[in-house]
Order: sequence, then structure tokens, then C-alpha cells
Amino acid sequence: MHSANNVLRALKQLKHPPVPLSPPPRRLLRRVLIYTSLSLTSLTLGLYLATTMPLIQTIPSLFLNRSSPTDSPAYLPPTERAQKIDELMTSHPLSERLRRDPEWTESRPHSQMHEMMRKHSLTANTLLGDTKIPVAPLIFTKGQGEELIAISYLGSDLCGHVGIIHGGMLATMLDEGLARCCFAALPGKIGVTARLEIDFRKAARSEGFVVLKGRTERVEGRKAWVAGRVEVLPMGEGEEKGEGGGKSPWDERGEVLVEAKGLFVEPKWAKVRVAPSTRLGTGG
Repeated sequence: MHSANNVLRALKQLKHPPVPLSPPPRRLLRRVLIYTSLSLTSLTLGLYLATTMPLIQTIPSLFLNRSSPTDSPAYLPPTERAQKIDELMTSHPLSERLRRDPEWTESRPHSQMHEMMRKHSLTANTLLGDTKIPVAPLIFTKGQGEELIAISYLGSDLCGHVGIIHGGMLATMLDEGLARCCFAALPGKIGVTARLEIDFRKAARSEGFVVLKGRTERVEGRKAWVAGRVEVLPMGEGEEKGEGGGKSPWDERGEVLVEAKGLFVEPKWAKVRVAPSTRLGTGG
């Protein structure tokens, strides 16, 4: 009898074996890992955007001025020598003529840069100085990216050979000047250099004034083609007088030092909206 009971008990155990404890399913573990990774990624991205968005919003504003010249603080030359150079620059007949013409807008874009960016800028910081570029260039722009005139003084520490301005300096001026010329003609109001062709005509002497002239020749969507040149700015007896006879400064060809043509393309990040607080002032 006992043996029969034992057999029955054994058969029941075979039909319903004890269920062993199993580790957590892999699917659950995978979900935990995925959710943890997403949370960490979101946190990292949030911290990154919080620190970099002010910089991203500032970049377009470095090149485009949405305020009038009267809204910006007056430019103050840093030294006594720079003051004298600035007086000659601002009182030059070409400057006075463009200032009277309502089609042209006067500005000092470099002096209006945000300090955060200016200290890292080649043209707005590194190249400035009493014996380099002692005075921020005086810039006039016409219409919506049609033409640009930039008057500069080039000092003795910008030379390749003694007394001769380095060709790379002139190329840098044309690269930036031609780009600034077409900014207002592009949908996002900013562009970067895609191609720049330069022809050097004459040696540029140091310790003298030059004028950069630019004209936007064609615009197609996010692309703009611009032509330009750097000339000696006439001073003394040969300086420009009168109203120019109704001509554009572009049509008045002086002593040409270098000529260039460039293609400028609006970058994709130009679609980032610029916060009102970062709209610093314009350049062309």
C-alpha cells in the first residue's frame, strides 16, 4: 500500500515539476538600457544647446546689421594717430558724397561685433593695431546687396616686402569685402566663400589709404556672384571731387591694385533665427 502511494506521488511530481527561478527576460533588460541611454543623450544634448545656442544665434549677427547707423554707438579711434587717420577717412570727398546719397548706408561693422566673437576675429582684432590697420574700415553699402565701398588705411606691419603690402592681406580684404557686399541679396542675409579668383595688378604701398569696391553681378537662390577690386584712394590734388556726375563709384576706375571675382553661398545654418538681443548692427 505504501509502495502504491509512493508511485502515485512520484507520478504527480513528474506531471507538475517545480518551476525553477529564471533570470529577468532579455527584452526587459534591453528596454532598461535603451531608456537609460536615451535619457543620458537628451540630458547631454540639452546641456550642449544651452551653452552653444547663444553662440549659434550670434554668428549671423556678426555680419548683418539690422539697425541704422544712428542706433549704434559712435566709433572712437583708439589712439591720437588713429584719430587723425579717421578724420581724413570720414571727411574724404568720396565719404561725404556717399553719406549725402540716400541710396547708401554708412557703417563700421567691425566695431559693432560682439566682444565674444571679436577677440577671435582675424580682421576685427588680430589685424588691428597702430602699425597695421589703425582704424576700423569705413563701409558704405547700396540697396539690398547691390554695391559696397570700403575705405581702409594699411600700415607698415602688413608687408611682405618692406613698404609693400602683403598680397595675402589684399586677398583677405577682398574675401571679406565681396562676401559682405552680397549678404543682403541672399535669402538668409549671409554667405560663405565658395570660390575666389584674384588678379594682382600693382604693388600696394604701405602707410596709405585704399578703397575696396564691390558689385553683386548675379544672384540665384542661395548663390551670389560678386566682382570687386582694390584701388588707391586719391588724396590731395588727385582726390575725388563733386558729386561724381551721377556715376556709381564702381564706374569710376582709379589706380587698380588688385581685382577679384567670387562665388558666395548661403550656408544651411543661416536658417537659424537670430534673437533680437543679438542683432548687433550691419555690414553690407
